Amino acid sequence: MVTLIYSNSSLKDIENIKEFISTDSVVNANRFIKNIRERITLLKHHPEAGTALCPGRFKNLRKLLFKSYRIIYQYTDEKITIITVHHQLRLIENVQAIKEYKE
Repeated sequence: MVTLIYSNSSLKDIENIKEFISTDSVVNANRFIKNIRERITLLKHHPEAGTALCPGRFKNLRKLLFKSYRIIYQYTDEKITIITVHHQLRLIENVQAIKEYKE
């Protein structure tokens, strides 16, 4: 089993998603966040479950989809770092965490 780490930006992303959904329903927001975290935890046992993200550009970045969100993570050796969680409609090049990403 691999070590799972959340970057600060991914934690902020998750909090922002929760706040957005909470404007309609706190119960649904809590359920959604619980489900997205369960999806992320899946990576501990199946780190290559996601597909490569721009393999010519990023060597170790992968994406895992959950509903209409992308979970972008770095997988190296026995460590997974969640880089960002964002809506799939956003262009990858416009996501700040990806702009700042360094391998």
